[in-house]
Amino acid sequence: MKRAWIVAGVVLLAGGGILPWGVGYLTEHQWQRAVTEVNDTQPFMRVDTRDYQRGILGAEVRGTLVLQDPEAGENRPLEFVAHVTHGITGSLMTFEPADGWSSMEADWFPGEDPTLTLETRLWGEVTLKLDLPELMISDPDMDVRVVGLQLDQSLEHLSGDVWTGQGELRLDSLGVSPVGGSPVSLSDVIVTSTSEPRDDDTRLDSRVEFNLGQVEVLDGTYGPHRLVFALDNLEVASWNQLANGMAELQANTLEGGQNTGFERQMQAMEQVNQAFRRLAAAGFSMSIPELSVATPEGDIRGQMEIRHPELDAEQASSMLLVMQGLTGDLNLTLPLALAEQHPAVMLQLAPLIKQGLLVQEGDRLVMKGQMEDLLLTVNGIEIPLPPLL
Repeated sequence: MKRAWIVAGVVLLAGGGILPWGVGYLTEHQWQRAVTEVNDTQPFMRVDTRDYQRGILGAEVRGTLVLQDPEAGENRPLEFVAHVTHGITGSLMTFEPADGWSSMEADWFPGEDPTLTLETRLWGEVTLKLDLPELMISDPDMDVRVVGLQLDQSLEHLSGDVWTGQGELRLDSLGVSPVGGSPVSLSDVIVTSTSEPRDDDTRLDSRVEFNLGQVEVLDGTYGPHRLVFALDNLEVASWNQLANGMAELQANTLEGGQNTGFERQMQAMEQVNQAFRRLAAAGFSMSIPELSVATPEGDIRGQMEIRHPELDAEQASSMLLVMQGLTGDLNLTLPLALAEQHPAVMLQLAPLIKQGLLVQEGDRLVMKGQMEDLLLTVNGIEIPLPPLL
């Protein structure tokens, strides 16, 4: 019996103190790594940690989130505090402005305060949640009202800068009322994303779905609308190199003017080109499998896919142009009445109709295209493609 009580005491000690302390230690290092990655991979936002006070069962983090405009050279700092709770398998971080949400602006949050949390697990999974009941912003030019914004995003590190996971963003309504202009309202917005590894984490499939219940303007209400974007069979290593190259190229482009900056920009461009060649040689597919836009005259519908076959080592080494191996399909159809009843729409579509790229089939305008061997064929019209890639 005595031995049982000793074992129970050890378990309670480990669960109540030692394990949370270890989780807190790991959480601090995860935070430092995340901050470094955020600051190094993009030029628009910087996180500065001013103080990280870690205890056994929790911690408090104070810092500054700096929103940056690289072109204008302007910065907007926001002081924040994060309250951290350490558990046995992970930590929960709750963020808020240093002086509370009510300090942001007097009338930004007329209802309940927003909540922003970040949950981390020992095995590398991260869950971000945002709940914003209501936001109202007014300035001399326009009024903006956001109602019922919710974000739930889970992430798990795969390799390098590549993360997988699932996410969902919901927005009950967004209203924009320009001073002297026509108000616009969006409602029932849902954005979902999934990114899944396969083939022993060497390949990646990613999909994003945009759903909009309705758009309300002065002349009526239109909806629903839907757009789906998919990337399939991406080689993880090449995708990671391409993402790194794009981030470095963007950062170097914003520097501009200096010889050293130009040299780094050229090196980043070469890295992007090489990574894209490897990505194409490994095979991939990029598509818009579904596009649907509702109008009073009828639905606009479309699909598009671009793909590249997987090459063996000999084919990859002798590949001169990525575009030469690209194939694709395009289908777009819209109601003829949409062009006939709206002069502004007809003005945009008239050149395509004149060239035969949009043809009439019954009461609809149709575009059907195929791409192969540097040749795009649309409704029977052949268009040579320049060898850009």
